[in-house]
Parts: sequence; structure tokens; C-alpha cells
Amino acid sequence: MIDSHLHFWQYSADDFPWIQGDLAPIAKDMLPKDLCPQLTENIDGIIAVQARPCAAENDYLNDLAQQHELIKGIVGWFDFEKDAEKQLEVFKRNSKMKGFRHMLQDEKNPSAYMTHHKRFNAGVEKIQQAELLYGVLIHQKDLDAAVQFCQRHDRYELVVDHLAKPQMYSKAGFECWIKMMQRLVPLKHVNLKISGLVTEGGPNCKAEDFQTHLDMALELFGPERLVWGSDWPVSYATHSYTQLMDFWQQWSRQWSDSERLQVESGTAQRLYKL
Repeated sequence: MIDSHLHFWQYSADDFPWIQGDLAPIAKDMLPKDLCPQLTENIDGIIAVQARPCAAENDYLNDLAQQHELIKGIVGWFDFEKDAEKQLEVFKRNSKMKGFRHMLQDEKNPSAYMTHHKRFNAGVEKIQQAELLYGVLIHQKDLDAAVQFCQRHDRYELVVDHLAKPQMYSKAGFECWIKMMQRLVPLKHVNLKISGLVTEGGPNCKAEDFQTHLDMALELFGPERLVWGSDWPVSYATHSYTQLMDFWQQWSRQWSDSERLQVESGTAQRLYKL
């Protein structure tokens, strides 16, 4: 398996203001040495994803990747307020840099940002021209704008993190999520990441709470456009790595062996050029 979504950090309150409330248990250093004892033997590689919106984050993750062979790739942070081409000239020389992400969900109005921010959209265009993926980090409420964003940026792979953080425990919310997912289906460059769901579900959530979302994602997108990630250590605030693996086994228990293998490793190998 490839775990396509993990974070590492040396904690400080200034660098990680979003770690509060229910996430208080992870307000501490979370490093590869803390993760490795929890990994099952079938995890062959991991993708480290940015957790701070600063250039130092890329240097930090790159240093970790040089030290730990398990880290097969990095999804770094991109500064859309600076020259995109100059940044990409540096990034393209690093084979571990597989793509980028922006803390889009933390913008004051993520939908307006995707729709109207010229430097952001120009930067994503440059990223795609360089054949590097972009991770779309949003909540379900911003899916309409995200669909339009994905339609505009169709030159290379996009990955929607955490199934777009669906509204949980709401029939109306689930029906709206399905309609938005259906609009993404014709966009063959758009992929979904099965990750971060326990954070949306809360500390008492069970695997079955997400089963209909997973079944619908498989039905709509097929295994070739789905990729799995633990979202450790954010998920660790409420669920152990072992629990996350148990959830995955339950979600995929009715899938064929080939479908499961594709989501566990095949799609990640394609997206991150492993």
C-alpha cells in the first residue's frame, strides 16, 4: 500500500493555529519516528503533504524525504503571490516534489478565491503545464466553485482531498454531495482522495458512517481515480492508525481484489509518478 496523505511537523502554536479544540491531542511534534511504529508491514511508501503555508515547509519536508526512504514524494506548498515560473524552476529539479497544495479551505471565501483570484488561477495553470498535480483542499460547501475550477484547469491531474470534506449525518447534504460528484465525473483529470473522513465524522464515528460515500465514489469514478490516504496525524487526534486500517478494510470488503489494489497503490503510483 501507498499512504498518499500524511503530515509531519515540529509543533509550535504560531505555525499551526488550526490545531486546537478536538485536535488538541496532536499539538506536539509529530515526526516519522512517531509514525513508523504504527505502520503495518504492507505500507510500502508514503506521500508527505504540506501542513504550513510557508516556503520553509517545503525545505522541511524535503529534508525528511532525504532522511527517510519511506517518503516517496512530497506535495508541497506553493506561494501564489510570487512568480510561479521561478518557483517551478526550483521545484522541477527535485524528483521528490510531486505537486502542490494551498490551504484553500482557510481562505475567507474559498469559492470566491477559486473563481476570482487571478494569480492563483495563473499559478495553477503553470503548475499543470509543468505536469505537477494540484491538491484541492475544500469543504463540501465550496464544491460548486470547485467544479468550475476543475473545468478551467484541465491540463493535468487534480486531486480533491478528503472527498471534499462531505457534510456528515445529513441526508440532504449527502444528496447534494452526490450531485456535485456527478458533475466531476466527466472531468477525467479529477481524482478523489479517500482521506480525512474521521475528522469530519468526529471522535465517535464508525466505519459504516462513511460506507455510502465510499460506495458512491467507487461507482462514479472507478478505482482508477481513487487514492487512499490516512491523513495522519490529523486523524490520530481521534483514531489510531490501526483503526484507520480497520476502517479501510471494512469499506473495501465488498470490492474486488483488483479494485482494492488499484486504490491502495495503483492510482498513487500513477499520480505521484512512483
